[in-house]
Amino acid sequence: MDFRALSRRVGIVAAVATVIALVAPYALVSGYATELAGYYSSGAVGWGGIALFALLSAVVIASVERGNLDPGTLAGVAVVLGVATTASAALWATAIEPTSVFAEYRWLVWHAPAVVAVSVPVPLSAAVYARALLS
Repeated sequence: MDFRALSRRVGIVAAVATVIALVAPYALVSGYATELAGYYSSGAVGWGGIALFALLSAVVIASVERGNLDPGTLAGVAVVLGVATTASAALWATAIEPTSVFAEYRWLVWHAPAVVAVSVPVPLSAAVYARALLS
């Protein structure tokens, strides 16, 4: 089994899935613009930081094989970005205050933990990829 190629694909898919899971309430919740703004701005970096780290992770993981920079350096950067993605998602999830939008859309209670869970494969796959690349 080619762990290098598999972990690369898993990392990219997990990073994109993190962003999709993160922005899902924008498409599914209507009429609570103020509450959603407060929901997404919670935490140290808010949803923008999580999305930025996740998308950068996907780009870095995808570009390691291109040969423009040292692959070992980019693999390390991918691990750091993956950890930053999951850590910022966890900080965001712990900082969310329940609002009136949770009464009508009860699934939002589980949205933030789901985003954290979806982001966990990003640093794990980046670490497996780095190990396969450097060994």
